Amino acid sequence: METTSGSTPTATDAVPSAVKLTTLFGEREFAWDKAIYFPAGLKGFPDHNVFALASFPGEEGNAFLLMQCLTEPELAFIIAPYNLQSKTIQPDHLEQAFRIHGIGKDDGAVLLIVTLHKPDDGPASMSVNLRAPIILDTARQAAFQHHLPEAGGYSFHHDLG
Repeated sequence: METTSGSTPTATDAVPSAVKLTTLFGEREFAWDKAIYFPAGLKGFPDHNVFALASFPGEEGNAFLLMQCLTEPELAFIIAPYNLQSKTIQPDHLEQAFRIHGIGKDDGAVLLIVTLHKPDDGPASMSVNLRAPIILDTARQAAFQHHLPEAGGYSFHHDLG
């Protein structure tokens, strides 16, 4: 780090305010102060803990978002915000998930990981993972992939039709 003579670098000099990544959707810049921290990572990706949400390029207002890992540019997920009013997931199961992770009622949001299915023959389709949604604490900018109870009948591949 370059400093002028007689001065010492400050803590704020050491931490960039943003990170520019070449993602699967081109070059994007993400603000560190908007990052979401996953203390336990995601299933299959326990060592990747810092992500950011972004709209797809040129697709403002789209129902889907990009969840980009800020430490591994090739790791990204398509996600869909869950409508808490839809009751596809039983409200008491979500309340329990929020309680387990210490999330206040007004600070909780739910995100669903989207999977694209592209068979060799036939049309492409999409599904969401209802069984293990991402429970987001908007106040702390922390998130947890939470496994809902089997008794709820939630699918890892709930068809979006």
